[in-house]
Amino acid sequence: MKWDKILSTIVAGLGACANYFFGGLDMALKTLLLLMVLDYISGLICAGKDKSLSSSAGFKGLAKKIIILIIVGVGVSVDNATGAQGMIRSMVIFFYASMEGISILENATRAGVPIPEQLKEMLVQLKEGNKKEIKEQD
Repeated sequence: MKWDKILSTIVAGLGACANYFFGGLDMALKTLLLLMVLDYISGLICAGKDKSLSSSAGFKGLAKKIIILIIVGVGVSVDNATGAQGMIRSMVIFFYASMEGISILENATRAGVPIPEQLKEMLVQLKEGNKKEIKEQD
């Protein structure tokens, strides 16, 4: 067998496994992936601007993103086990997509990009509400 066929077989196998694990590559997952990439890039830009760029912080950021994707996979498994028809997966994706969006706005503010006041207020409310929910669960 030639190496190109072996490589294409491996890539196809990995793609099939990823498709099964993530429940397909629909618009919601594409949006989450895009927001994750944009958040990482905007974080790098801010860290470079603040002169706080470090490989360990970058690795921690990537590790968090990988864990988010693992949680999406867990949501798919729970959906499959309970017959929830993608509801859990969607909730997980929308939650983390909103958190990535908030992080992008925070990075934009850190970079000095003007953000409309109403958007800032919404950002604060979302962050405060999330902290409150976490404290109530403890």
